Amino acid sequence: MFLSSIFFSDKKEPCWDDSEWVAMIKKGDDKAFEQLFFRYHKELSHFANSITRSREFARDAVQDVFLKIWRNRENWEIQVSIKAYLYQSVRNQSLNLLEKQYTRLRIIDEYQSEQQGQKIYSVTRELIPDDISDEEQVLIRKIWKIVDRMPDRRRMVFELNRKHGLSYKEVAKVLDISRKTVENHVANALQDIRDELQAKGFTKIFKKV
Repeated sequence: MFLSSIFFSDKKEPCWDDSEWVAMIKKGDDKAFEQLFFRYHKELSHFANSITRSREFARDAVQDVFLKIWRNRENWEIQVSIKAYLYQSVRNQSLNLLEKQYTRLRIIDEYQSEQQGQKIYSVTRELIPDDISDEEQVLIRKIWKIVDRMPDRRRMVFELNRKHGLSYKEVAKVLDISRKTVENHVANALQDIRDELQAKGFTKIFKKV
């Protein structure tokens, strides 16, 4: 279905499942660790930048998380999935880095009360599948512009699920909210998209959603 192609591009999956990956890294397998880093580094950097609004802070947050994993590899444990663990860790580290620059009160206020209309991050070319028409690519960009204007938490939930590919359970873990809350945010986001696209004359895309 075309809707799926809007939100997910093809990504090469790792050779191992999460339990195998964790086991190898815990044993000191530097090749497995290196593959983990390159598998997630780019998307985690995008996510960190959406919080810090700083490429430097985003880079440091991601590197700090992977460095901590390697240094404490023998005791490394995950609860939901590696992806959820990494996103949650990067989120926490990004906020920790911001706290060092500003007071805690100011950071909490800025992070939770961003002005509506600010972008978490722009939709880049690599997030759009290559095997779709120019017209469909224009539509995809229209959709993400709608997402950019959503309330902050709804937008964050939707992007983690549809842009980064996290499951509802993983999103709930990363943002420390319930699965039901995640489901509600996604449903509301999809309704926002439907309403605005239909108002602009797009009626076929979301009939089956």
